[in-house]
This record gives sequence, C-alpha cells and structure tokens, in this order.
Amino acid sequence: MKQSHFLVRLNSADCITLLGLLFSAIAMVCALHQQLFLSVSWLFLAMLADALDGIWARRNKLVRAFGRYLDGFMDQLIYLISPAVVLYLSGFDGYWSLFLLLMIACGSIRLSVFNEVGNIEGGSGLSYLGMPVFWSLFILSAYLLLRFVLSPLPGYLLLSTTLFLFSMAMLWRRPFYKFKHLSVIVLITLSGAFTFFLLHFRGFCVV
Repeated sequence: MKQSHFLVRLNSADCITLLGLLFSAIAMVCALHQQLFLSVSWLFLAMLADALDGIWARRNKLVRAFGRYLDGFMDQLIYLISPAVVLYLSGFDGYWSLFLLLMIACGSIRLSVFNEVGNIEGGSGLSYLGMPVFWSLFILSAYLLLRFVLSPLPGYLLLSTTLFLFSMAMLWRRPFYKFKHLSVIVLITLSGAFTFFLLHFRGFCVV
C-alpha cells in the first residue's frame, strides 16, 4: 500500500472538529476589536462543533486516537485560551489575570487526564471525571451579562472567586453530569450564540 505524503488523512469528523478552530479564531479577532458579545456568540458555535464531532464520529464509526487528541487541542483553544483572552480584553487584567492562568493550567491538566481515561460511569450513565472545561464559556457569558449591573471591582472579585472554584473543580476526582441528548446541546449552543449575537447588533456594550 502506497504511503501518503501527509502525516494523517483527515476524515469528516476531524473537519467538524477543525470548525471549532475557525470559529475560535473569529471569536478572538472580534475580542481584539472589543466586540465581546459577538466573540462569545462565535464561541458558542465553536462549542456546537465540538459537540457534533464526537457524535458524528461515533455514528459513522470514525472514532480513532488522532481524533481524540485533535479534539483535546481544540478544547484547550475553545474553552481555555479563547475565554481567557476575552476576559483579559474585558479589563480583567493585571494581577487578576493570575486566575486566568490558573484556569488554563488546571484545564490543561484535566484535558490531559481525559485523553487518557475518557468518560466514566456515573450515577446517571456516562459522566465526566472532573468538571468539564466547557463550563468556562458559561462563566464568561454570565460575567459579561452581570457587568450590566455590577461595577468593576465587585465583578472582578466575583469572577476571581468563580474561576478559582472552577479550576479546583476541574481537578476534583468525582463524576460531573454529561449532556447526552443532541437536542439539548443544539438548544443550549444556538440559544447562546443567538442571544449574544443579538446583544451585539442591538448595540449593547459593557463598561
């Protein structure tokens, strides 16, 4: 059999995974232009791509080790690096950014463990071991919305506490709930994308 000139041949599931890279890149460009709500909207679409790639791979028997590793790298970008960039550009910088570094470090450790052990059996079927990294997007979303009613210092204190607890929970050896129904995943991601898309184009901003 003739050897390919390339390191690996991508399948359709890998291409769906790489959509997360595209959406995350667009999200960070938006954040660099201070379009924070639009950035979050794109990250919800990246989350949808991240959810669909695994479902597509299992249904079409495309599951392989390369796909798991690629998915892990995309998770790091979508749920750790991109939210950290958005939060930093929102003003959560200086010494506060240490909590962003903590989140990235703990999330990277959790993703490395997940690549080795995968999902586990919990009380309600398959569960995550340690809090999944995708909750960072919900934390980011809630923080941006709360800035409508909170002044900067209370907001920073609340966010730093939340990020610390989130970081510890990602390393906690206990099962966490896993969303299993495609309809629920699609509803959450598209609702989030539409909400923040609407906030951006209605001209809302956070200060």
